[in-house]
Amino acid sequence: MAALLANCQASNGHMVTVIYSRRNETPKDFESHFHRNISLINIQMSSMAEKLTCLAKIRSALIDLSPNCIFMHSSFAGFLGRLATIATLGNTKFFYLPHCISFMRKDIGLLKKYLFVIFEWFACIKNADYVACSESERMAITKFIPFRRCHLVENALDLNSIPQMQQKNISQRKKIVITVGQIRPQKRPDLFSEIARIVKTEDPHVEFLWVGDGEADARRQLEQSGVKVLGWVSKEQVWQYLSGARLYLSTAAWEGMPVSVIEASFVGLPVVASSCAGNVDVITHNENGWLYKTAAEASEYIHSSLENPEYSRSIARSAHDIALQRFNVERYFREMETLSQY
Repeated sequence: MAALLANCQASNGHMVTVIYSRRNETPKDFESHFHRNISLINIQMSSMAEKLTCLAKIRSALIDLSPNCIFMHSSFAGFLGRLATIATLGNTKFFYLPHCISFMRKDIGLLKKYLFVIFEWFACIKNADYVACSESERMAITKFIPFRRCHLVENALDLNSIPQMQQKNISQRKKIVITVGQIRPQKRPDLFSEIARIVKTEDPHVEFLWVGDGEADARRQLEQSGVKVLGWVSKEQVWQYLSGARLYLSTAAWEGMPVSVIEASFVGLPVVASSCAGNVDVITHNENGWLYKTAAEASEYIHSSLENPEYSRSIARSAHDIALQRFNVERYFREMETLSQY
């Protein structure tokens, strides 16, 4: 989403600079994801020493640039960006896009959750507008941070990023259930494993694919349950895997607004998704997919979809049409431009 917004801004004549830090999962061709007119500044924030010195570097870089608008992507960026610019850049507009704000996490206790809220309050010393990517995130932000403006701008997808591929009819594809994302607690790989075991017990011909990588123990659990873990692959390969599958399965515990689910809808995949924040903002039950609360429910929807390809095709067609109208990049850029002029 950071690259999408930056590229749209650069394509429409804005002078854009992206400040970033590399991580282990950062694509090797990172620079190629950005418009040729975008300036990239690398400020590493990984090690403890880098974390201690990055604030001064960020502050210096931003003062030199003196931009009209600053967009801070992720809770980490929002915290650092606001602290680094206290008592400076008074004429700059600040927009903070958490992409699923930290206190929405479901893998932490109340103490840690409220600690994250306190961090947010502290960073609010610097005035910045929040930009939520879903109604669920907007409600969470306004509940805990009622003294700052919060706008809703839903995520989007650039159709030009989807390669033109000849796609088989859903009924002609192999029985493949797929998900895309990092193997970590947020994505509930344990639940994906449980659902795979239940479904494969009744129909051993169903294949489960996880595109992505992450925690070693969780990966082993997936593989032991019969899930094929493909690791990190290029975006072109992701589209190929999605286009060859019959069904997309999301087992997330929480989301901001899941781009991977939107991507699945764009390529005409029916979606079975956990009934969590973010997913419920994209999927309307029995209209463009199915929402579930238990592994047993998910398994039933998967079997029903695989055994009724005509019904699945109608759901997939509806998902594609909704995604085309609601999650197009033109709408996203128009709404962000309106905010910039606010």
